[in-house]
This record gives sequence, C-alpha cells and structure tokens, in this order.
Amino acid sequence: MGRLRKDQFHLLLIKTHSLTGLIPVGAFLVFHLAANSLRTVGVWQYKLSIDLINNLPFLIWIEIIFIYIPILFHSLVGVYLSFQGKLNVHRYNYGRNWMYTLQRLSGGVIFAFLVYHMGTTVVPKLLAGKEQFEAAPFLISVMNQEFQTLGGRVIYMVGIMAATFHFANGLWGFCMSWGILVGAAAQRNASLIFILFGLVLTVIGFATVVEFSMNPIEVQATVPESF
Repeated sequence: MGRLRKDQFHLLLIKTHSLTGLIPVGAFLVFHLAANSLRTVGVWQYKLSIDLINNLPFLIWIEIIFIYIPILFHSLVGVYLSFQGKLNVHRYNYGRNWMYTLQRLSGGVIFAFLVYHMGTTVVPKLLAGKEQFEAAPFLISVMNQEFQTLGGRVIYMVGIMAATFHFANGLWGFCMSWGILVGAAAQRNASLIFILFGLVLTVIGFATVVEFSMNPIEVQATVPESF
C-alpha cells in the first residue's frame, strides 16, 4: 500500500474529523447536557447521576480513551483545517460562508471553555482525591460557587452556545462530508432540523445554569449500605 497523496491525506482528515465530531465528541456533549439537566428535576437526582458515573470501573481510562483523546484529536485537526481553509466572508457574503466562519470561531471558544471547565472541576477533583461517592458533593459545591457570580454564568452560557452551535452546524457538515445529503432541498431541510436541534440543546444547557444560579443547594456524600 503506497503513501497517501496530500489531497488524499487532507480528505482523510476531513472525514475522521467530522466522524469524531459526531461520535464520540458530539454524543458526549448530548449526554453531558442531558445528565446535567437532571439538576432542573432535583438536586438528589443530579447527585445520583454523578454517583453512578464516578463509581464506574476504570473511569479514568474510559474518560481518557473515549473523551479526552477524541476531543484533543478533533481540536488539533480542527486547528489544522482552519489554517488550510480561507475565511472569505468579506468577499463572498453567503450563508454557508458565514456558517463556516462561525464554525471555526466557535471551535476556538469551545477549546478555551473546556480548558477553563476542566481546570475548575476535573483537575481540582483529581487533586483533592474526590472519587466515587465523594465526587458529587465536591462538584456540586464547585458549580454552586461558579454560578453565584455573573462572570461564571456568562462563561458557561457562552461556552454552551458555542458548543451547541458547533455540534448542530457540524452535523450538517458531517452529512455533506459523508454524502448523506443529496440535493438542495434535502440540504436546506436538514439545516433547519439541525438548527432546531441545536436550539433545544441550548435551552437545556441554559435551564441548568438558571437552576444552579437560583437554587445553590449543597449535598452530603452518599453512604452506601453495607451488606
């Protein structure tokens, strides 16, 4: 098997970049927003979801393999593709040109937000040794403090908007890249569906921020029964 030509390598990167944007990165985004939205149902339901996740066997390896590495790969390839492409909305003021530009810009915002989010939640949790049932009260306390400041609320709402837009718009790009959408009508209809999907995700994320902001309830660690 010969070496890939430059154009073949570029096409392979585009394909794998769009694929990782859907699975597992996009799937994790939907799961993360849905799990956090349990806070709008009740703090105990939310705490139990954290307990369940943080008591999974081999959690750190699951996170590294299925979350951190794919996100890092998607981010690095996204940066590479951004430098390969050209932002020309000043010359061609088309809707798709704007979407391409916003896709690249939102990717940068998301990366900065992820660094901030992990630096204020995951890293402190690991450094403090808050594992299994101790993780929930620690993380809930951190998020309560985060959303008691205007700056914290703004940071998270901007991060949520960037992530949901990037994913929803990326779904359209994925379908185009993999030849799923054929014809102008199909592309237009899919665009509307993905926009609606992105708005739903945004509302879910914002509702969680509002709930944390209005009801900063602390919890105690779950004490498992002894058998």
